[in-house]
Amino acid sequence: MICETLKEKLRGEKALKGTFVKMNCPTAVEALGLAGLDFVIIDGEHAPLDEMNLEAMIRAADCVGLPTIVRIPVADEYHILKVLDMGASGVQIPGVQSADEIRKCLDASLYAPLGHRGLSFAQRSARYGTLDKFEYMEHSNANVVKVFHIENREMAEQVETLCQIEGIDVLFIGPMDLSQSFGHPGDPSNPEEQEAIRNIIQTAAKYDVPTGIFVGTKEAAQKYEDMGVRYIAIGSDIAFMMSGAKNMIK
Repeated sequence: MICETLKEKLRGEKALKGTFVKMNCPTAVEALGLAGLDFVIIDGEHAPLDEMNLEAMIRAADCVGLPTIVRIPVADEYHILKVLDMGASGVQIPGVQSADEIRKCLDASLYAPLGHRGLSFAQRSARYGTLDKFEYMEHSNANVVKVFHIENREMAEQVETLCQIEGIDVLFIGPMDLSQSFGHPGDPSNPEEQEAIRNIIQTAAKYDVPTGIFVGTKEAAQKYEDMGVRYIAIGSDIAFMMSGAKNMIK
């Protein structure tokens, strides 16, 4: 269910550490929660997840007090509504191309009068109609976390404008997609992209907007935490499994 403290923690001094979940498996989510992560990002964009299993994965995370952010396949109202109705703590939205597209997604994430999210009280997020409906809507509007990707040159260059949009909880930097946009596919270490990443982090800090990023190592996580990033996704469940298996074989 919605984590009441996640949004508050994002603006604290300590960086939050999570990971991507790519296996269509509630057990993996539950185990990651017991490992002590601050959140998981269930990957509905690149992983083969069906809606029924997605709900089971969110439920498994709830069993161990693990906040779930769901990365949806595309930036549209349908997918935003589905994952929030399932009880996710937040939604992570890839592929946005403009500030107006972000505003539309924010509108779809919030109930009136703040937005126009489809209203039902029979779904899991409202505990199947057992909550006071007015308290539920207020609680959801106040606590759902909205994360937006910056993964192309155009959005990176608009970061100042994006930081002034009310309602964004995290601007998430996608290094690999950025590398393609900057003409260096698969090489996010290229100087032009690294300068753009620094500018995103520094500009967002000026407006007190938390930033996030994907990293593959603990050294990279420490580097970006030192730069002020507060939402750090380290690897994935599959990466952890592969690393453990390889180390065991050695």
